[in-house]
Amino acid sequence: MKKILAICVIIFYPTLSIGEIIIFKDCKNNNYTYEKNEYILDLDKGFMTRKFIYDDVSYKRLKLNDITVKKENITNKGIIEENGLIVSEISGYPAFYTQMIFNKKDSSVKIRTVLNNTEGESLVAKCKNIINYKKES
Repeated sequence: MKKILAICVIIFYPTLSIGEIIIFKDCKNNNYTYEKNEYILDLDKGFMTRKFIYDDVSYKRLKLNDITVKKENITNKGIIEENGLIVSEISGYPAFYTQMIFNKKDSSVKIRTVLNNTEGESLVAKCKNIINYKKES
């Protein structure tokens, strides 16, 4: 029985994959307030999901300027890990684009904006909790 178990481990070990999911929870923004604001980063799939619900005050304020604003929304973007940071795919082209930057060390979400090769970074949110999940399949 031990031999069979050892053989199974040797055969199937290379097929095991370990993925990581990081959740940035309870993220606060200086401009808007939320009932819920979290980012779920699946590093194995290279995919970010943002789930947020504006509180009534922020929702009413945003709705005055843009009638298409939804109180509750989910957005998705591709991500990669780069130099210890997690960065989203680039949105926009060619002279102007944005990219989200997630930093696990300081619990921050920033946005990088590039306009005609001039780059700037702004803090989008500070998050109270970061949860790491290791998943095996």
